[in-house]
Amino acid sequence: MIGMLKAVLFDLDGVLVDSERFSSEAAKAVLGEYGIVQTPAEKKLVFGRRSVDNFRRAIEARGLELDPDALVSKMNASFAGLIRGRLMPLPGAIELVTHLKASDVKVAVVSSSPLERVNATLAEVGLLAEFDLILSGDCCVKGKPDPEPFLLAAARLGANPRECVVIEDAEAGILAAKAAKMRVLAVRSPNTHGQDLSLADAIAQTLETVNLEILNRL
Repeated sequence: MIGMLKAVLFDLDGVLVDSERFSSEAAKAVLGEYGIVQTPAEKKLVFGRRSVDNFRRAIEARGLELDPDALVSKMNASFAGLIRGRLMPLPGAIELVTHLKASDVKVAVVSSSPLERVNATLAEVGLLAEFDLILSGDCCVKGKPDPEPFLLAAARLGANPRECVVIEDAEAGILAAKAAKMRVLAVRSPNTHGQDLSLADAIAQTLETVNLEILNRL
């Protein structure tokens, strides 16, 4: 039996903010310093996954001896500069978070991005202090599509996985949420076209159409 909704776990990039283009620009610049140009297949695998895993995969595929963690640090610095004064929350994001908090539903960010980048993103759009929990890609041994991030978030919030709804825009995140036995609402992002959202329990075009009643019905 599905429990009453206790927590909503939001992905960040492409769900709350339109930051994918800035992430892509920062990654392209950093990798380009070492002559790495990601193939279309590599770019498709990036969405929803940790930067360190994406960089490690690109480095190993080319037989290079580079430190992926060092590249992530450079990407974080580049990203922070790119978003300053340019990043906006996606339509309906702030309103939905406010609506859920007023309804005594816990809200969390569960992102594959490093904490430094998550905090910079949320601060830029005025959402840094609005969540009960912020869980970044740094917090887990395994990232999405492994269920570890969502299971850890549920445990820290004191919620059963069946009392949680995940809002995602990428296939890796949907797979992680379903593996965690959570309900999933997929939202179509302008930058993650081509992602398979079919395993989600429902698909929304925008967060503007989402409310507590809809999430409870999933």
